[in-house]
Amino acid sequence: MAHSLPPASHLQLNEPIVSNTTANTLSYAQQISGVSVTACMKAASDECKERVAQIAAQCRAKNRKFRDVEFDLENDRQKCLHNLVENNLFSPSDVRRVFDLFENPVFYSGTAKSAEIVQGEAQDCYLVSALSSLTSVAGLVEGLCVAREEAVGVYGFIFYRDCYWVPVIVDDLLFTRVPKYEQLATVEKELYHFDKEKYNSTARKGGESLYFSKSGKSGETWVPLVEKAYAKLHGDYASVGFGRPCDAIEDMTGGVSNLILTKDILDVDKFWNDELLKANKDRLFGCWFKTLDGLRSGLTNATVEGLVGNLSHSVIRAIEVKGKRFVVLRNPWGEASWEGPWSDGSKEWTPEWLEVLPELGHDFGGNGQFVMDYSDFLNIWQEIQRTLLFDDSWVMSAQYLHIPEQPKYLAWSFGDISFTFSIPVASRALIVLSKINTRYFKDIEGPCMWTIDFILAKEGATRPLAESSYSFFYTRSTSLEIDLEAGNYVVHARLDPSLVRSKDYFRNGIDMGWDKRKLARIMSERAKGQSIASNYKPNPKHLVTPITTILSGEAAKADKSSLEALKTYGDVKPGESITVTTTTTTKTVVAKSSQEASPSANMVNGMHPMNGVNGHRSSPNDVNGRRNRMYSPPPNAYPGAHPVSNGHPLEPRWAGSVAGGSPPQSPQPAYPGCLAAYPAPMIIPPPIAYSPTPPLPPPSQEVLEDDNTIVIGLRVYTHKSAPTLICGRLKSGFDAGKGS
Repeated sequence: MAHSLPPASHLQLNEPIVSNTTANTLSYAQQISGVSVTACMKAASDECKERVAQIAAQCRAKNRKFRDVEFDLENDRQKCLHNLVENNLFSPSDVRRVFDLFENPVFYSGTAKSAEIVQGEAQDCYLVSALSSLTSVAGLVEGLCVAREEAVGVYGFIFYRDCYWVPVIVDDLLFTRVPKYEQLATVEKELYHFDKEKYNSTARKGGESLYFSKSGKSGETWVPLVEKAYAKLHGDYASVGFGRPCDAIEDMTGGVSNLILTKDILDVDKFWNDELLKANKDRLFGCWFKTLDGLRSGLTNATVEGLVGNLSHSVIRAIEVKGKRFVVLRNPWGEASWEGPWSDGSKEWTPEWLEVLPELGHDFGGNGQFVMDYSDFLNIWQEIQRTLLFDDSWVMSAQYLHIPEQPKYLAWSFGDISFTFSIPVASRALIVLSKINTRYFKDIEGPCMWTIDFILAKEGATRPLAESSYSFFYTRSTSLEIDLEAGNYVVHARLDPSLVRSKDYFRNGIDMGWDKRKLARIMSERAKGQSIASNYKPNPKHLVTPITTILSGEAAKADKSSLEALKTYGDVKPGESITVTTTTTTKTVVAKSSQEASPSANMVNGMHPMNGVNGHRSSPNDVNGRRNRMYSPPPNAYPGAHPVSNGHPLEPRWAGSVAGGSPPQSPQPAYPGCLAAYPAPMIIPPPIAYSPTPPLPPPSQEVLEDDNTIVIGLRVYTHKSAPTLICGRLKSGFDAGKGS
């Protein structure tokens, strides 16, 4: 799961400058342009399938089932269960393989019973609700698990992280709540008449013995395995607790979510026709209301006609029957808890209405599904979460920026961070301002929680064109759907931080005994997540070197020379030594990627991680063969960079080499995007009236461990005939030297 960015070579801009320094290439992705979300998903899927096939072949050759050393439930139990802060949440009794639990395991059948999911010990009802919603659209679950070799016990999943797909490979070991027979007390053994075989064939079989989530009545295995892959993706089971279904659906589909408050719906008829009737076609819906305050009633967790607050439910379908509007929903706990009108067995179900049960797709089986009248649906639920799904008619462009520690007493105003994007032809657009997903490293994400929103304006306009949709505090993203004409547009973001813990939380955690091994993994995830920002300076000690880089590195070549020396001189006896001296000439080259990208050690299957299927690269600095001068930094903006001789200044964060020291390669996701080449001419965005992003610090400057920064990006989804270009700027004063 480690990613890195290849050297920015292939298209030489200058004559090489020969020096006797060590060559260190530092390259940053400035933006992603014209990415097909579905094509990227396929690329990640193909890579995941190849990895699963390789693992399965190796396991068969060794006559072993697959055991995932990166997430070993049995031998690395604590790291898989808990994070830095919550280290005593779970206590499963045992670990068993799928074929030990199920006689004839079925991964996923795709029937109505597949949606009957029971939440386990993790507080992840949002994830259970999201999984239940996925079953309502054909192909979503299959697109999540793209490869598996069940006999070997290896499963390959892909998840969407910020703006790229991530393969996640897991084995089939699962936590169970039922201990081994030998661990039972005498009175417990007596219940089974001291018959170990009977105990093993009953209590220790089936999904009911699982510790975490399970399929309810279907006996399928996909639910605990998806949950396990999601836990591995985020570090552990504790880290997947609490969240919103829409965020989990985004992670599993690559869609975009927004929040709709039922009290704010202006025209309920229009909402029914334009939104709810499209449920599980090109969009998924969830709903939620806040737990009622029990101060006056004295009740804790008071229900509303049987429904529990703070529990996300999924919308199965919206349907109109005999002139009446119904919404069919599902409880993630597998219990039909609704006790109001049209609940199971209520007086509304007269013989006349019982006849329409098949049309509603409902029965009274107690599987967590229930029916509500549309008016009750709007009155009961406080929030509706909608996730729009993308097909191959949509493309995405994106840029993320790393915002250093903020100045004191930041004014709450727009323009803290701004993006300009161009759109070549008229198109429907979905504009998303988002923080990177910090669930991967929530224990060390900083002392603040952030709320974000934005305004959209046409270039040169003095009044906003539109505002982002309303979002609750601290949600991961906010968005705007709008029809745009061709032209340039500016997005001005507003940041609203809330201090939720001491700024010394990191040092305090170290003093309180944070697990150092676990911390190292989490810090690597943070570095990897923040590396999506075009101006991020990574700390080398947190980066994982890709295997392809190791296998093709200088160390391998040097070892080859050493072997040749040993062949010449024979064995080295005690007191003797052989010295191998290798002299090299180093060339420092300023370069950028081109369409004909040659294979690189850091490529994945010959594909540049930031490039498309054919290695094509769209760049904000190279549009239809023209150079955009606005991206050129001021002279000497990059300490240590060599001057250039042909009049082209070094481009910010695209490429550069530093004399002395060893700056790291910037880690990048394996599948940030697959570029599609479109013939439509691009409109060059003009500069924004803010200072450029701060230059990279010198390589010797360490990134503080207790990071108090944030990474925010803009994604713009349009029809594939109208791919956009994006550039971003930080507000003047947002630099590392003015932190609070």
